[in-house]
Amino acid sequence: MLRRPDPDSLWADRDWRRYWISRIVSYAGGTITYVAAPILVYSLSGSPLLTGVTAATEGLPYLLFGLLAGALADRMDRRRVMVGADLVNAAVLATVPVAAAMGRLTAAHVILAGLVTMTVFVFWDAANFGAVPTLVGKQRIREATNAVWGTTQVFDIVLPGLVGVLVAWIAPSSLYWVNAFTFLASAFLVRSIVRSLTGERDGEHRPLRDDVLTGLRWLWAHTTLRAMTFIGTTVSFSMGAVMGQLVPFADQVLGIRQGDVRLGGVFAVFSLGGLVGTLAGRWLRPFSPARVSLVSTSVMAILIVLMPWPRDYRVTFVLVFLFGAANLVSVVNNITFRQEETPEDMQSRVNTTGRMLSWGLGAPAGALLGGIVAGAFGPAWGMASGSIVVVIGVTLGWMSDLRRIPARRAAVAA
Repeated sequence: MLRRPDPDSLWADRDWRRYWISRIVSYAGGTITYVAAPILVYSLSGSPLLTGVTAATEGLPYLLFGLLAGALADRMDRRRVMVGADLVNAAVLATVPVAAAMGRLTAAHVILAGLVTMTVFVFWDAANFGAVPTLVGKQRIREATNAVWGTTQVFDIVLPGLVGVLVAWIAPSSLYWVNAFTFLASAFLVRSIVRSLTGERDGEHRPLRDDVLTGLRWLWAHTTLRAMTFIGTTVSFSMGAVMGQLVPFADQVLGIRQGDVRLGGVFAVFSLGGLVGTLAGRWLRPFSPARVSLVSTSVMAILIVLMPWPRDYRVTFVLVFLFGAANLVSVVNNITFRQEETPEDMQSRVNTTGRMLSWGLGAPAGALLGGIVAGAFGPAWGMASGSIVVVIGVTLGWMSDLRRIPARRAAVAA
């Protein structure tokens, strides 16, 4: 007999369950495309540079539209923004398999579809940042964030390996149908949430530019978040270089080619590490976010320096696993701390600003640099190109005010 959830539990909230299902369904489809896109571009072009560009499109829209999306999401109805974004993305993704069926699919089309999809996602994500604290309350943000990330990592463990096998039998473009369907399902589930996802606002209509600047000033004035965002940007830069060249590296250095289950396994072990990192969050609760940020990013810096050089795929898998664990600890820690600290009416602006700098600026720049270097010297050097940036960033982080913040939360509160 199934036990009913505790009435005070997050899982007793029907609206939360609808939101949670919408996130994992959409994330499952996105994971399939995330693995299929670089494989598809590489198979169409054979170019490490274009494969790096594919990774760059993951974060570039945040750099271009992050501030605008955050300011608009703090003004608009968040549910409508999220539902509208899901519907547009479903339509855009469907163009890839349609073009393939007509024999007109090109690498440029795949890259452009990814760019448009991620641009629309920026507006969805901006609304989502404010929707979660409104839906669950600030006291349960950490629990809600870990619930979403922990579940999605399970999908990431299973799906990359499955995609790696499927692309040996079916065209990678066909997998885009799955992601289009998951966006439709997400739109339906978010639309079915009963409670409002938008908190109370003062109703004052200020110029959009003033709203953008307010979010920037608030983040800059928060010295802890400012330093954590800087380190996160350098880590994202290096991660962009690594992840952008992972498929060419597996092909040219490790001998793992399209159709080999180990190709999906590279992504799967990254996600398995992410699941371990999410589960580790409960043991890290006694430590201050500043100390968690410094230690996790330091581990990532060491792994990024080591990752490009092994020629045995088993060693690479171990390094990627550890990197995935440290990365999830860092990501969840930073996002949760920002949401805990930020006022409700500024959630979208402040969080999209932080994401814009780390994911929008750092990751695309690292992916583009990695692609250029890989085109000239090979994917191993392309992956290594970002290591200098993260080493400098982490070193400056330990020299900043973050190091003077006590390691324990209780000491910080005192």
